[in-house]
Amino acid sequence: MPRGIKRVAAAPAIQTLAAQVMPEVSVAPVVEPVQEAPAVAAEVPRNTAAPVRRKRNVFNGSEGKLKVNGTIPGYHLHILNDEGNRITNALDNGYEFVAPGEIDGVTENVVSRNGDLGDSKIRFLVGRQEKGDAMYGYLMKIRLEWYDEDQRETQAKNDKIDQAIRKGQVNGPVANSYIPTGGIKISSPPPS
Repeated sequence: MPRGIKRVAAAPAIQTLAAQVMPEVSVAPVVEPVQEAPAVAAEVPRNTAAPVRRKRNVFNGSEGKLKVNGTIPGYHLHILNDEGNRITNALDNGYEFVAPGEIDGVTENVVSRNGDLGDSKIRFLVGRQEKGDAMYGYLMKIRLEWYDEDQRETQAKNDKIDQAIRKGQVNGPVANSYIPTGGIKISSPPPS
């Protein structure tokens, strides 16, 4: 290229115009950079594992509002309302508070929203107390063998009451009850 002539990259239309207006400037055609063809699908590494999906709840009222989506092996979980001496009695009878790190199914935002300030108890707003203050229920745990023992004792009491009803031998007056003169007869269908 002769000395004093500038070379400028330009599109074809600009090249023609530039040659007419400024003949001393040589305009080079625009050369587009070569782009590589996109990779073939077989060459692209793909994650073949099935996507992991969080469990979704249906918001139609069929899920319990106080449901805990997790377990602690060897323990029974229970939400106890903080009214009267209920929490103190539970602690005296073997219940313990559940810490947020012990349970799966309680997300971080739920724990921070339902956690007591400054301690590690999981709580739920369950209603109002008589004076209008908020009533909370605390997630607590008890050893499974102790829970099963308590359930057996409760069932034994219930079985005695059922037997007395079946025999028509309810002890003492029962308010708002009616016992026919022939007694109460409950029959079970014969075993198949």
